[in-house]
Amino acid sequence: MRKPIFLAFAVLAFLATGCTIDKDFNFSLNQDFVISNYPTTTYSRSDTIDASKSSSDYNKYKADIKDIEIESATYTITSFAGPTTQNIVSGVLTVTTLDGTSSKVIASISNVNLSSIGATPQPLTLTEDGKLLMKNQLSGASSSAILNFTATTNEAPISFTVRFHFIAKATYSKTLL
Repeated sequence: MRKPIFLAFAVLAFLATGCTIDKDFNFSLNQDFVISNYPTTTYSRSDTIDASKSSSDYNKYKADIKDIEIESATYTITSFAGPTTQNIVSGVLTVTTLDGTSSKVIASISNVNLSSIGATPQPLTLTEDGKLLMKNQLSGASSSAILNFTATTNEAPISFTVRFHFIAKATYSKTLL
């Protein structure tokens, strides 16, 4: 007689608390910066990257996302119209909050010959501070962050397009009643 009563209480407890489903999914974020006939050797470009516009899964599960991890990133020179000797001497990619109050370096590059790497994705080493700020921005209500790329080349004019590509993992948690 105790088993049916215990089983009934167990079922009621399960129904009262529900069932929580945790699921991970990966999504990509891309940002292109076009530098066209820039007359000096130092330039800077900024734009907003928006996770909800980059991934239909992100947008679908946004309300239930409990964690985001920036797993990796690459950059690719998708077009180049400069001399074969043109190099990025130093470049810095930063993540900035939408209100501009905080900014962190997420990656840097140096001594890159632009003509030699064309159309081949190059890995970026990401900083923990930059990944954390990007995660916090993407986890916020806007799902957005500002990316800024500042670089110096060894000669001008500068004409190329660079694509930054991020792979992120999101975990969503949904409680079913």
